Amino acid sequence: MAGLQQTNSEKILLSWVRQSTRNYPQVNVINFTTSWSDGLAFNALLHSHRPDLFDWNAVASQQSPVQRLDHAFNIARQHLGIEKLLDPE
Repeated sequence: MAGLQQTNSEKILLSWVRQSTRNYPQVNVINFTTSWSDGLAFNALLHSHRPDLFDWNAVASQQSPVQRLDHAFNIARQHLGIEKLLDPE
């Protein structure tokens, strides 16, 4: 039963992320692993809720995946109080 509940929770969270990032054509979140590796999903999720924090086009088009991940984690820490739990490398 616990596995079933986790699966449903993951589906709900994945659906919320997909809904939040639907206006970002470069972003296609289909799972919680590979869909996040280029940093676009993290940045799109942040930008969809706080577009005032950074220029999406600058982040999406001119930075490497590691730079985009670092950018998202730094924005989340500085402006939203979310601690950096992952290393972009």
